Amino acid sequence: MSADVTGAIAVKTVLDDPTTGPALAEPPGEEPTGSDQGDVRDYAEVADAMVRLTRAFARLKNQFLAEARDSVEWSAHLLINTLTAEGPMRSSALAEAVQSDPSTISRQVQALVNDGFVERRADPADGRASVLVVTDRGRRVHLDHKRLRNQHYQTMLAGWTPEELHTLTQLLARFTDDLDAARPSWLRSEQNPEPEEN
Repeated sequence: MSADVTGAIAVKTVLDDPTTGPALAEPPGEEPTGSDQGDVRDYAEVADAMVRLTRAFARLKNQFLAEARDSVEWSAHLLINTLTAEGPMRSSALAEAVQSDPSTISRQVQALVNDGFVERRADPADGRASVLVVTDRGRRVHLDHKRLRNQHYQTMLAGWTPEELHTLTQLLARFTDDLDAARPSWLRSEQNPEPEEN
């Protein structure tokens, strides 16, 4: 996640490391009974599967970028992809879109401008401000990134049927929507933990 420190808090809670126990495990001595036991285990299995998925993507990230035609760091790809998808925006809006610190985004944007992937233009709504726009070079990097990504997925999922791929797409979209909706409550629970009982 590019939510930096705040996002890391949510990841620590929700994508708990299975070596320390699933995030949904019951406290010792309070084993659920009946149908509740199966429900808790089902949710814990989803959490554990997400831990594996997160780790797999982390291992894949560097390998994937090494094959890209231009040398652009992962964070730079995120900014280029966001600007390509959502159009020109101010640096502050870009920081909000990727949930990162404005000062961090400012440094990353300056590097992208220096390398010719992004350029600053006058904001049509306020000539005193500027918006960030992806250049032709930046769009080529974006398309190259998507092409390589799609090739990897095509190879990896070659044994899946069209119906299975469709089902996976629908479930992942639903999961992502629920993840985004739940994130604020996870952050609040981490920042305001339950008081310990004496």
